Amino acid sequence: MVDDGQSIFREITRDIANLRRHISIIENLLKEQPQGIIRISQETGIPRHKIRYSLRMLEHDNIILASKEGAIISPDFIKSKERVLEESEHVVEEINDLNQSLRSMLSRK
Repeated sequence: MVDDGQSIFREITRDIANLRRHISIIENLLKEQPQGIIRISQETGIPRHKIRYSLRMLEHDNIILASKEGAIISPDFIKSKERVLEESEHVVEEINDLNQSLRSMLSRK
């Protein structure tokens, strides 16, 4: 898809990129924690400024906790993994419904 700046999907595409980064950071922390910004950046290949932003967002959502040694996964996040998976499935269903609606609408024209 060509990005001409006019896409109705521009914002959600940005959100998906942020979500991919957040999930990559969570995955990295699940393998080894605590980890700081530099280490996470080295492990994931994600620039430090984007790691910093993601860590702030993840901390705000109580997915990670800050410690002197670096970021760690919140025990609450671990306990709520079933809910997280359910939320993910719900988002996928919503996107699929929108896709079907758009496909149907545009096929009539």
